[in-house]
Amino acid sequence: MSRQESPNMCEWLELYMLGGLSQSEREQMEEHLSHCEACKKEREELQAVTDLLPYTAEPVAVPDGMKQRVLGRILGSEADHSGQPPLTGAGALQEQIQAQKDYRVTDASSAAELQKHAGTAQPEPVPAGEHETVSARRPAGKRSRTFIRRAAGLGIAAAAVILGWVNMQLREDVRSLKGLNASLQQSVSSLQGQLTLAGQPSQASKANKVVKLNPAVEGIVAQGLATIVIDAKGTHLVVQAENLPALRDSQAFQVWLIKGEQKVNAGTFLPQGGSGALYYTFEPQDYDTVAITLEPDAGGTQPRGSLVLAAKI
Repeated sequence: MSRQESPNMCEWLELYMLGGLSQSEREQMEEHLSHCEACKKEREELQAVTDLLPYTAEPVAVPDGMKQRVLGRILGSEADHSGQPPLTGAGALQEQIQAQKDYRVTDASSAAELQKHAGTAQPEPVPAGEHETVSARRPAGKRSRTFIRRAAGLGIAAAAVILGWVNMQLREDVRSLKGLNASLQQSVSSLQGQLTLAGQPSQASKANKVVKLNPAVEGIVAQGLATIVIDAKGTHLVVQAENLPALRDSQAFQVWLIKGEQKVNAGTFLPQGGSGALYYTFEPQDYDTVAITLEPDAGGTQPRGSLVLAAKI
């Protein structure tokens, strides 16, 4: 199964690795992992990060006096087994002090016996002079190790959070790109269809309407013809004009389709010998007028120059 087939279960992976799922959700996730190769691979990558988290725990020092209490219980237990009554008061205190001294000089067999009673191995006693030196050095080293572990833990946790966030962002980007890709494929298919039609000769063309373009003002001798043609490729406007005024500098003639206050640019043309023509494909929208204007340049989106020819359609 691919990740695209079960997006919701795949999004549980980070919580599963951090123990944030309920028992039922964890069982569902384990079932999903049994057949999702993508999640298996990502789990292996996250496991390397989560395995380091236990090392960030701060060590806890043994409480003061614990060793003396353990020794006291051990020695007291031995006294009970020997049948001797336990000591009380000053005698008991002196007995405990003497037991501690005896413990420091005991041989290997006695130490093994004490370890068997205590359940844990005891470290070799440190002489009094060396004990002070070691105790003086220990806090700085402990603080250094604690700081390093804490910093490493924070770094790993931050990396895990960042990786999770980046993973979610990448998933969103992939979804967006898939949607964009589908839209582009549709556009490409539509354009390919249009190009195929454009490369073919017109078939069954029909002149839907032919109108004569008349001068817009007196003194203009130009005249023209506007024809609306319909074929398999769509609706087209064919404009022809002659005896047009001469152009100066960057001037150009521009054709407009007009519907009320809406004016649609149908293109520009430059005449030769006073004659020019234009071919424009458009969506039929019940335009009521076709017009030709003399513009200062060919870059206008709305009429700026003077009206030359026009006709109702």
